[in-house]
Amino acid sequence: MAKTRLTWEEVSQYEQMESNGKIWRHNGLYYLVNEEGIAAERVVYELSEDLYHLYKKGERTLHDLSFKVQTGDWPATEEEDRYYRKKFIAEKSRTVLIDLPQKRELFTQEELEELIPLAEKDWIEWKGKLPDDYVSPLKNKTKED
Repeated sequence: MAKTRLTWEEVSQYEQMESNGKIWRHNGLYYLVNEEGIAAERVVYELSEDLYHLYKKGERTLHDLSFKVQTGDWPATEEEDRYYRKKFIAEKSRTVLIDLPQKRELFTQEELEELIPLAEKDWIEWKGKLPDDYVSPLKNKTKED
């Protein structure tokens, strides 16, 4: 989908398909109106009939449609988002497992057993020593068993 040269004023004269003012139809063509930018400028995109029907059937949200027309891709699913966050941490930012313990919840115990020693090593190379109040989640697990 691509931005059109249509203005909001032109599109607002078309048949409004949704009460939220985001989807319009004219001569069998659908349009999606997004507010973009700091000044919230209204931008008009062509919207295929297939995409409109996915929205009407409840299979996709307005957010999904907006993302699709802007980028050409669907937004990541929760599973995909989780996968990419885990991958980023494991490959590029293991030290967050030291100072942001809530990030550990993304990983299984087995994954943590592999990543925590690497994260500790990375932290020590970066800061010289582990934080004074740091307690390894691996040591806690051993004590519980």
